[in-house]
Amino acid sequence: MKRIKSAKGIKISGNAQMDTFSNELTVMANTIIETEGLKKTIRQDNAQVKRVELHMHTKMSQMDAMTSAKDLIKRAMKWGMKSIAITDHGVVQAFPEAHKMLGYDNPDMKVIYGVEAYLAPDKNAVVTNPKGQDIDTTYCVLDLETTGFSATTEKITEIGIMKYKNGEVIDEFSCFVNPEKHIPARVTEVTNITDEMVKDAETIDKVFPKMLEFLGDSVIVAHNAGFDVGFLKQNAKVLGYKFDYTYLDTLSLAKDLFPEYKKYKLGKIADNLGIKVEVAHRALDDVDTTVKVFRVMLDMLKERGANKLEDIDQVSRTEEAKREEYKKLKTYHAIILAKNYVGLRNLYKLVSLSHLHYFYRKPRILKSLYKKYSEGLILRKCM
Repeated sequence: MKRIKSAKGIKISGNAQMDTFSNELTVMANTIIETEGLKKTIRQDNAQVKRVELHMHTKMSQMDAMTSAKDLIKRAMKWGMKSIAITDHGVVQAFPEAHKMLGYDNPDMKVIYGVEAYLAPDKNAVVTNPKGQDIDTTYCVLDLETTGFSATTEKITEIGIMKYKNGEVIDEFSCFVNPEKHIPARVTEVTNITDEMVKDAETIDKVFPKMLEFLGDSVIVAHNAGFDVGFLKQNAKVLGYKFDYTYLDTLSLAKDLFPEYKKYKLGKIADNLGIKVEVAHRALDDVDTTVKVFRVMLDMLKERGANKLEDIDQVSRTEEAKREEYKKLKTYHAIILAKNYVGLRNLYKLVSLSHLHYFYRKPRILKSLYKKYSEGLILRKCM
C-alpha cells in the first residue's frame, strides 16, 4: 500500500466480478505493476472563429451532467469563446452561479440564460370547424388506409365511410384506390392490402369527387381524425377541390370521456366498452368499430347536456379531467432562451408554473402558456 500511495500510476490485471459483500463490480487483482502514469492533456479549441454554445447542461440537470456552471464558463473563457448558454433540463438553479462568473477573468463573456423545456402541445379540440350543427346531425364515420404516414408523399389505398344518423347507419361507401405506387411490405402486413388488390381500382382523381358527393354536408368522424383529414385536405388541394368540413376526433373525445383508460387505440377502447372487434386495420371494419364506439360517446354527451357540436368540448370533460389532462400530453424537448430581462422574468414564470401546476414526472410547459409569456424569449426546437 505504501508503494501504491507514492506511485505516479499503476496497472492492474485481474478478473472483474460481482462482489457479494459490497454488491458492486470488483476487479480481483492478481497482478499490480507500478508505472509512470498518464500525462494529463487539456483539450484545446483552435478554431479561428469561436462558436457560441447554445445548449449546455450543468450538474443541475438531473441524471444528465456532472459539471458546474462555473467550470463550464471558465473552460469557455479559456478557449476564447465569447458566449455560452446554460440550458438545464426544466430548471434554472444554475443561473446564480453563472451570474457570479460575469466579469471574472474575461469581461467580454456573455451568459445566455435558458432552459431545455419539456414543452407540451395543448390537447387537440374534439370538434374542428363547427358551424352550429345540432348534435343529432348526419355524420360520416370515415377511415382511410394509406401507403404510409405522410400526406404529401404517400397515397390512399382504401376508403371506408358509414353515414350515421339518429343511431343508425343509413348508407355506406367503400372502395379501393389505385395509389399508382408500390405498397410497402410493412403496410401490407398491417392492412392486408396488396398491390394486386388495388391494381385495377380507380385512381384518386376518379374516386375523390364520388367521395365528396357521398359526404355532402355531413360532419366527418374519425379516430385520430388529424391523420385522415390531413390526407383528404392534401388530395383536395392537389385535385382543386374545396375542403371545408366540420370534423370530430373520437381519439381526443375518448381521452375526455374515459380519462381512466391507459391506452386509446380504437380496439382497446372498444374492448373496454364491451364492443366486439371483428377485423382491424381494414377501412370499413375499422369504421364499423368507430360507429359503435361513437354511438356510446354520443349518448354520454347528450346525458351531459350537449345539444350542439360546439357544446362537445365544453361538456366532454369533467372538472377533474380538465385538471388532470396535462398529464396525458406528450412532451417534446425545446430550448427556450431569454433575449433580455423581460424574457428572463417570463422564463422564471414559466419554470415556476411548470413545477407548481403542471408537474407530472417532469415539469411541463404548455404551449399555450409559452405563447402567453413569450415576450423576450426565443424558442428553438431540439431533436
